[in-house]
Amino acid sequence: MIRKHKTQILLSSLLILLPLVIGFFLWHMLPEQIATHWNIDGSPDGWSGLGFAIFSVPVILFVFHWICILITAHDTKNQSQSSKVFCMVLWILPIISLTTSSMIYAQALGMDIHIGTIARILFALLFLFLGNYMPKCRQNSTIGVKIRWTLKNEENWNKTHRFTGRLWMLGGIFFLISLVFPFDYFIPLFVIALLLLAFLPMLYSYIYYRKQLKAGTLSKADILLTPQEKKSSALSITIGSIILVFTALFLETGNIQLQYDTASFTIQANYWKDVTILYEDIEQIEYRTQDKPGMRTFGYGSFKLLMGEFENQEFGNYTRYSYIGCDSCVVLTVKGRIFVINGKDTEATEKIYQELSSRT
Repeated sequence: MIRKHKTQILLSSLLILLPLVIGFFLWHMLPEQIATHWNIDGSPDGWSGLGFAIFSVPVILFVFHWICILITAHDTKNQSQSSKVFCMVLWILPIISLTTSSMIYAQALGMDIHIGTIARILFALLFLFLGNYMPKCRQNSTIGVKIRWTLKNEENWNKTHRFTGRLWMLGGIFFLISLVFPFDYFIPLFVIALLLLAFLPMLYSYIYYRKQLKAGTLSKADILLTPQEKKSSALSITIGSIILVFTALFLETGNIQLQYDTASFTIQANYWKDVTILYEDIEQIEYRTQDKPGMRTFGYGSFKLLMGEFENQEFGNYTRYSYIGCDSCVVLTVKGRIFVINGKDTEATEKIYQELSSRT
């Protein structure tokens, strides 16, 4: 398979690395620190050095590109796979490499682009693209909806992938329509839609399998897995479950708590280091109804929390422990260092301010 598509493999690999060449030409025009991560509303909150920003995305995607090629080519069932489907595998990561690096360079050069909107458009186009190719995907063990009922029955595979294609096309259209939604509404809708797009094909496959059993065109013995298939299936489920759990863990969970002692208080945070501050070191304390985080230079960010080292026009470099969605905050000046903290909502933030004010 690799020999058959060697020209496209070579071109796609070179295309992934093309941003490196572009980065070298732009080297003297780019700042030393470049935004490489953006929060959910498209504002930059993570920065990297010039060399890392230019090299990281193309090189990482190049490695993943070849992992995908080798795994797909290793599957003997893919020897008769549709050329269009294999080409889909070859060209997804090159497109991601070009678009991602282009956005990084464009913003670094001062162009006014909305990263969040572009990312949502690309995500929608990705599902439209995948939805178009799903029905063309022939039965195999590496590409498509790989569950017992599809892997052991070609009719189930074909029906499931036609359904998945239509579903993902609708998903792509939904993500395009969602561009009119405010970001606060988009996030829960995005998570729900993504779960539906992932699990409805599996549910459809199982329902179709039950239909086959009822009609007598299939028996339970027909879908028994070999020991090797069981191991492969268990490994896929385990890896997928771990990825889903950790994604949910880091994006949707976590808390910030303040522990008040006699001479100090401690900010206890999930997924980031705790910090203890002496009351006597607090030079100034201020409550604000509006909060402008600025840019994250080093730290942790999710759909729920922002923590770590930040920089904005007013404070310069400062430290933040905050919840997303709460506009109010408490600003502390501690030995010349700024700390910004808040609670889950305005009421919780006011309590933090009152408690600290009474102890300083």
